[in-house]
Amino acid sequence: MDYFTQVILGYAERNYQFSKFELAKLKYMLEVIILNTAEMIIIGAFFIAIGRTTEFFISAGVLFSVRSFAGGFHIKKFRYCFVFTAVVFVSVILILPMIDITTTRIMEILLVASIVINIALAPVSKRKSGQSPKSKIIFKCISTTIILGFSFLILSAKQSPYAVISTWTIFIQSFQLMIGRGMILYEKKHTV
Repeated sequence: MDYFTQVILGYAERNYQFSKFELAKLKYMLEVIILNTAEMIIIGAFFIAIGRTTEFFISAGVLFSVRSFAGGFHIKKFRYCFVFTAVVFVSVILILPMIDITTTRIMEILLVASIVINIALAPVSKRKSGQSPKSKIIFKCISTTIILGFSFLILSAKQSPYAVISTWTIFIQSFQLMIGRGMILYEKKHTV
Protein backbone atom coordinates (compact mmCIF):
# COMPACT_ATOMS: atom_id res chain seq x y z
CA MET A 1 0.00 0.00 0.00
CA ASP A 2 2.89 2.33 0.72
CA TYR A 3 4.17 1.62 -2.79
CA PHE A 4 1.01 3.03 -4.43
CA THR A 5 1.02 6.04 -2.15
CA GLN A 6 4.68 6.79 -2.87
CA VAL A 7 4.20 6.43 -6.64
CA ILE A 8 1.29 8.88 -6.66
CA LEU A 9 3.06 11.29 -4.30
CA GLY A 10 6.20 11.15 -6.43
CA TYR A 11 4.19 11.91 -9.55
CA ALA A 12 2.40 14.81 -7.84
CA GLU A 13 5.68 16.20 -6.53
CA ARG A 14 7.37 16.03 -9.95
CA ASN A 15 4.49 17.40 -12.00
CA TYR A 16 2.73 19.87 -9.72
CA GLN A 17 3.76 22.67 -7.40
CA PHE A 18 2.36 21.25 -4.16
CA SER A 19 3.57 22.59 -0.83
CA LYS A 20 4.75 20.16 1.86
CA PHE A 21 1.44 20.67 3.66
CA GLU A 22 -0.54 19.87 0.50
CA LEU A 23 1.58 16.76 -0.09
CA ALA A 24 0.96 15.66 3.51
CA LYS A 25 -2.79 16.10 2.99
CA LEU A 26 -2.60 14.15 -0.28
CA LYS A 27 -0.64 11.38 1.44
CA TYR A 28 -3.22 11.13 4.23
CA MET A 29 -6.09 11.08 1.73
CA LEU A 30 -4.43 8.36 -0.36
CA GLU A 31 -3.71 6.23 2.72
CA VAL A 32 -7.32 6.52 3.88
CA ILE A 33 -8.70 5.64 0.44
CA ILE A 34 -6.33 2.69 -0.07
CA LEU A 35 -6.78 1.27 3.44
CA ASN A 36 -10.56 1.73 3.47
CA THR A 37 -10.81 0.12 0.05
CA ALA A 38 -8.69 -2.83 1.19
CA GLU A 39 -10.83 -3.22 4.33
CA MET A 40 -14.06 -3.13 2.36
CA ILE A 41 -12.83 -5.62 -0.24
CA ILE A 42 -11.80 -8.13 2.42
CA ILE A 43 -14.89 -7.67 4.60
CA GLY A 44 -17.14 -7.55 1.54
CA ALA A 45 -15.64 -10.81 0.25
CA PHE A 46 -16.57 -12.47 3.55
CA PHE A 47 -20.20 -11.33 3.32
CA ILE A 48 -20.39 -12.29 -0.35
CA ALA A 49 -19.05 -15.75 0.55
CA ILE A 50 -21.76 -16.26 3.18
CA GLY A 51 -24.55 -14.93 0.94
CA ARG A 52 -25.09 -11.57 2.68
CA THR A 53 -24.01 -9.31 -0.17
CA THR A 54 -27.05 -7.01 -0.15
CA GLU A 55 -26.95 -6.61 3.61
CA PHE A 56 -23.26 -5.69 3.47
CA PHE A 57 -23.73 -3.08 0.74
CA ILE A 58 -26.72 -1.53 2.50
CA SER A 59 -24.85 -1.34 5.82
CA ALA A 60 -21.71 0.04 4.16
CA GLY A 61 -23.73 2.61 2.23
CA VAL A 62 -25.51 3.82 5.35
CA LEU A 63 -22.32 3.82 7.41
CA PHE A 64 -20.16 5.73 4.97
CA SER A 65 -22.82 8.27 4.04
CA VAL A 66 -23.18 9.23 7.71
CA ARG A 67 -19.58 8.71 8.82
CA SER A 68 -18.18 10.90 6.03
CA PHE A 69 -19.78 13.92 7.70
CA ALA A 70 -20.19 12.88 11.35
CA GLY A 71 -16.76 11.33 11.87
CA GLY A 72 -16.25 8.69 14.52
CA PHE A 73 -13.79 6.50 16.33
CA HIS A 74 -10.46 6.36 14.45
CA ILE A 75 -7.76 3.72 14.84
CA LYS A 76 -4.32 4.41 13.40
CA LYS A 77 -3.03 0.86 12.80
CA PHE A 78 -4.58 -0.95 9.85
CA ARG A 79 -4.95 -4.36 11.51
CA TYR A 80 -6.76 -2.93 14.55
CA CYS A 81 -8.93 -0.74 12.37
CA PHE A 82 -9.72 -3.75 10.19
CA VAL A 83 -10.70 -5.88 13.21
CA PHE A 84 -12.87 -3.10 14.66
CA THR A 85 -14.57 -2.49 11.31
CA ALA A 86 -15.14 -6.22 10.78
CA VAL A 87 -16.67 -6.52 14.26
CA VAL A 88 -19.00 -3.62 13.51
CA PHE A 89 -20.20 -5.20 10.26
CA VAL A 90 -20.57 -8.68 11.77
CA SER A 91 -22.51 -7.16 14.66
CA VAL A 92 -24.94 -5.10 12.56
CA ILE A 93 -25.48 -7.75 9.88
CA LEU A 94 -25.34 -11.07 11.74
CA ILE A 95 -25.74 -10.57 15.50
CA LEU A 96 -27.85 -7.51 16.35
CA PRO A 97 -30.66 -8.27 13.83
CA MET A 98 -31.47 -11.30 15.98
CA ILE A 99 -32.97 -8.80 18.44
CA ASP A 100 -36.51 -7.98 17.32
CA ILE A 101 -36.69 -4.20 17.39
CA THR A 102 -39.63 -3.81 15.00
CA THR A 103 -42.51 -4.82 17.29
CA THR A 104 -41.69 -2.41 20.09
CA ARG A 105 -40.54 1.19 20.18
CA ILE A 106 -36.88 0.13 20.31
CA MET A 107 -36.26 1.01 16.66
CA GLU A 108 -37.66 4.51 17.15
CA ILE A 109 -35.70 4.95 20.39
CA LEU A 110 -32.44 3.89 18.70
CA LEU A 111 -33.01 6.27 15.80
CA VAL A 112 -33.95 9.22 18.04
CA ALA A 113 -30.93 8.50 20.27
CA SER A 114 -28.73 8.46 17.16
CA ILE A 115 -30.09 11.81 16.02
CA VAL A 116 -29.58 13.36 19.47
CA ILE A 117 -26.04 11.98 19.75
CA ASN A 118 -25.21 13.25 16.26
CA ILE A 119 -26.57 16.73 17.02
CA ALA A 120 -24.66 16.85 20.31
CA LEU A 121 -21.30 15.45 19.17
CA ALA A 122 -20.76 15.48 15.40
CA PRO A 123 -18.33 15.98 13.79
CA VAL A 124 -15.87 13.88 15.77
CA SER A 125 -12.40 13.59 14.29
CA LYS A 126 -8.96 14.91 15.00
CA ARG A 127 -8.79 15.91 11.33
CA LYS A 128 -12.10 17.80 11.54
CA SER A 129 -11.28 19.44 14.90
CA GLY A 130 -9.13 22.09 13.20
CA GLN A 131 -12.03 23.24 11.07
CA SER A 132 -13.83 26.50 11.51
CA PRO A 133 -16.99 26.56 13.62
CA LYS A 134 -18.96 27.20 10.42
CA SER A 135 -17.53 24.06 8.77
CA LYS A 136 -18.37 21.99 11.84
CA ILE A 137 -21.96 23.24 11.77
CA ILE A 138 -22.21 22.36 8.07
CA PHE A 139 -20.89 18.82 8.73
CA LYS A 140 -23.30 18.44 11.67
CA CYS A 141 -26.26 19.62 9.58
CA ILE A 142 -25.40 17.31 6.69
CA SER A 143 -24.93 14.25 8.91
CA THR A 144 -28.12 15.01 10.84
CA THR A 145 -30.07 15.45 7.60
CA ILE A 146 -28.74 12.12 6.31
CA ILE A 147 -29.74 10.34 9.54
CA LEU A 148 -33.20 11.96 9.45
CA GLY A 149 -33.62 10.85 5.83
CA PHE A 150 -32.59 7.30 6.61
CA SER A 151 -34.83 7.31 9.70
CA PHE A 152 -37.82 8.28 7.56
CA LEU A 153 -37.04 5.50 5.06
CA ILE A 154 -36.42 2.97 7.81
CA LEU A 155 -39.68 3.73 9.61
CA SER A 156 -41.57 3.61 6.30
CA ALA A 157 -40.28 0.07 5.66
CA LYS A 158 -40.04 -1.00 9.30
CA GLN A 159 -40.61 -4.72 8.71
CA SER A 160 -37.79 -5.01 6.19
CA PRO A 161 -34.65 -6.79 7.40
CA TYR A 162 -32.73 -3.97 5.75
CA ALA A 163 -34.49 -1.48 8.03
CA VAL A 164 -33.20 -3.37 11.05
CA ILE A 165 -29.65 -3.52 9.68
CA SER A 166 -29.76 0.18 8.79
CA THR A 167 -31.04 1.09 12.27
CA TRP A 168 -28.22 -0.82 13.96
CA THR A 169 -25.67 0.66 11.57
CA ILE A 170 -26.80 4.20 12.38
CA PHE A 171 -26.88 3.50 16.11
CA ILE A 172 -23.41 1.89 16.20
CA GLN A 173 -22.06 4.83 14.16
CA SER A 174 -23.57 7.23 16.71
CA PHE A 175 -22.10 5.20 19.55
CA GLN A 176 -18.70 5.57 17.86
CA LEU A 177 -19.13 9.34 18.09
CA MET A 178 -19.28 9.02 21.87
CA ILE A 179 -16.16 6.85 21.93
CA GLY A 180 -14.31 9.18 19.57
CA ARG A 181 -15.26 12.30 21.53
CA GLY A 182 -14.23 10.60 24.78
CA MET A 183 -10.85 9.67 23.33
CA ILE A 184 -10.24 13.22 22.07
CA LEU A 185 -11.13 14.67 25.48
CA TYR A 186 -8.94 12.08 27.24
CA GLU A 187 -5.94 12.92 25.01
CA LYS A 188 -6.43 16.66 25.53
CA LYS A 189 -6.62 16.19 29.29
CA HIS A 190 -3.46 14.08 29.39
CA THR A 191 -1.35 16.14 26.97
CA VAL A 192 -1.84 19.53 28.60
